Formats: sequence, C-alpha cells, structure tokens
Amino acid sequence: MIQSNFAITRVLVIPYGVLLALHLAVVGGGGIWLYHQVRAVETRLLVDDMIAAIEPFADRLRSGDAIASMRDREAWLVADIERLFLNMPALRNVSVRGPDSGYQMDSDVAGILSSRAVPALSTDVQRAGAFGPPYQRLHGETDALFLVRFDISQVTSPLVRLDFAFDRSMLLARINGGLVAIERSILLFGIVGTLSILIALGITVVAMRTTRKLEGHFQEIYQRASLTETAAQLVHDLRNPLAALRANAKALLVTPQQTHEIVEELDRDIVTLNDKLSAFLNLTRQRDEELEPVDISELIYDAVRLAEPALAQHGLTVETDIAPGLPHPEWQKASMRDALLNVILNAGQSGQQDGSIRVAAQSKGGALEIVVEDRGEGISERDMPRLFDTFYTTRDDGNGLGLAIVQRIVLSHQGQVHAESRPGGGARIVFTLPWQRKETPHWWSGLKRHFPA
Repeated sequence: MIQSNFAITRVLVIPYGVLLALHLAVVGGGGIWLYHQVRAVETRLLVDDMIAAIEPFADRLRSGDAIASMRDREAWLVADIERLFLNMPALRNVSVRGPDSGYQMDSDVAGILSSRAVPALSTDVQRAGAFGPPYQRLHGETDALFLVRFDISQVTSPLVRLDFAFDRSMLLARINGGLVAIERSILLFGIVGTLSILIALGITVVAMRTTRKLEGHFQEIYQRASLTETAAQLVHDLRNPLAALRANAKALLVTPQQTHEIVEELDRDIVTLNDKLSAFLNLTRQRDEELEPVDISELIYDAVRLAEPALAQHGLTVETDIAPGLPHPEWQKASMRDALLNVILNAGQSGQQDGSIRVAAQSKGGALEIVVEDRGEGISERDMPRLFDTFYTTRDDGNGLGLAIVQRIVLSHQGQVHAESRPGGGARIVFTLPWQRKETPHWWSGLKRHFPA
C-alpha cells in the first residue's frame, strides 16, 4: 500500500522554535558580552587619556613643595591647574595633602575656580596603589566624584597625596555615548533576526497548510489507485470461476443426463466466488470494533478451538506454549483472533501429514511475539517476498487474500508480521505486537488544531 510522508513536514515548527530560542540566546548573551567588552575598552581609553594628561603634572610636583605652590596664586602650579580645568570639563577639584596640611582648588559647573585649605592626611592612610587601577573603579564605585590618586613622595618619606576628582556622571555619559551605536546594532540585529525567523515560520505554516491539503488529495489518489489495483486483481482472479460457471451452464444443455454432477460443480464454483468476494470485503472494509484488554492465553485458545475441526481433517493437532503472566494489551479482540485463526488454518494446509501445529507466545524485546509453526512443505525463496501480497497464493484452491487480511489487522494494531523458514523444514509466521499502542502526542494534536487544513 502506498503511504504519504507529507505529514512529517508539520514537525518543522519545532526546529524553527529551537532556532528562534538559540537566536535570542546568542544575540542576547552575545550582545551583553559585547556591550561589556566595548565598555571596558572605552573606559580604559578614557582613563588612559586622563592619566596621560595629568601624570606629567604629578611628576613635576614631586620636585617641590606642592602645598606651598598651590597657596601662591602666582606660582606655576596654579596656572597649570587652571589649564587642566579648562581642558578637562569633568574635572571638579585638585587637592594636595600631606601629613601636616592640605590645599584644594575647586571648579563649579560654571567653571569658576576657588581654593581652600583641607584636612591633612591621617597617619594610617593607604598609598594610591592599594585602591586598584582607576579604569576598574570607574563603574564599580558609586560616589559622585571619581578620584585619580598620585603619591608624590618617596616610599620612605611621609606620604603626600595628589588627588584629581572628576564628575563621575559626566565620565559615564561620555562612555555611554560611545556605546549607543553598539546598543542600537545589537537591538537591530536581534529584531531583524527574530523577524526573519518568524517570517520563515509563517511561510512554513502556510506551506504546511497547503501541504495538508495536497496530502489529502494524494491520499485520495493513493486510495483510489490501491482500490483500482485491488479491484483489477479481483476481476482477474474471478475470470476462472466465471469461465467454469459458464462452461457448466452450457454443459446442462449438451449433457442433461449429467445434471446432478454439473449442479454440484456449479454449487462449488458459486461457493468459491462467494468466498473470494467475502474475503475481498474483509480486506477493504474499515473495522469499527472497540479496543479492549485481551488475555493472550484466552485469545490463542479461542483461535485454536475454532481451528481444531479443520485441522482434524488433516490428522493434525495444536501444541501451545504460552509464557505465564503476560500483560493484557488493548486490541480489537475479534480481529486479532481472526488473524491468528487464519494463520493456524494456513499452517494446517501446509502439507504436514501428522503431528501438531505449534503456537507459542512470549514477551521479547519489550513486545509480544506470537509464533505459529508447521512442519509442512515450507515456503520457497521465490514465494517468500510476495507471501502477504493481495491475491497472491501458492495453492490451487486459495484466493490470496487470507495473509493480506492478516497483515492489515496486525498493522492496524501497530505491529509487524513476517514469514520465515523453520529450521528442519516447514514455515514459521511471526507476529510482533507492542504491549501499548502509541497515542498521538499532545503537541501534535495541538498543532493540528492551530493549523487546520
């Protein structure tokens, strides 16, 4: 039977969802990482520029009395500090403090300078190196002023500290201004990527809906083709019995003295035709039988009981080997019994002259295995691949539908059936059936509700 695989395209929604989640994770996580990396670079560049501008000033102060120079309005120090305030708008004050006194020059928002005395350093104050690199402290501290410190005395001398205090908010605003383009780029790439995935998903959804419609058309074509093929095989298979009926009907006119024998033969031909048509209906009809828990032992014994009269005509019995404690799967009980009965009856017509047909059941590999074995003529390698084909038979009185019906019933229970040669002669038919039917997953049902054909 031809089957369509178009339904598998519905699962494409899952990769798109995973792709969207990965995109958001990569863009989000990568964007955050990139933002912090660029901010660190911008911060270091800014701080390095500030230090490059003020470090020569600190070096010059180490050679003289810095506090006294700051108090002298005519000293070079005051003029240099004023130029620093002019060139560095974020600079708010410059102070020099020693163990005895301190002095500081301030600049307000309007750029007006003022100076004043400040407290001396305490004796336990730490040297500048203990505070860590300035570019690491800019984002980590919360004070309004950001201090850049220099020690302008020798390690063996009393500590003299030079502090440059900057407006932290102005420095951060300058850094963040350089990050605006990065933020916009990350946001743009995130939005464009997300929209691209959603557009692709929308196209896929439309394609899926169209595919479902096409799938319905193809399934209808497949069903018609299969039915046409089966009907053609049936018509071909009915020609011989119909020809025999016609010949016997004419024989009634030619040899009326043999009416009794001819009528007997006509009756046999009509029974044969009826059997073929009944089997054809069994093959094509849809069974609406309810599922119910089935006792495997009871099912096998029931099929054996029904088969025993026919087997007895061939001098055969049935030997059963059923493992104890088998679970009770949910099956269409009558259908499975008919399938097993059909195989047992076929085994009785295998050419075996005496002895028994063996029927065994056991749990194997997480599934139920039912085996029907005979010691008849076996199955040739030429016949094996076509054994379950519709209307294919190796017997003169067969119609080629029995094993096809068996296969349809087993497949409807999500199982498999196959034939193999039995070691020592004969044939073996093996049913492999799951203990539990695989139900349609909830996400699949929801998907079909959201995207109906």
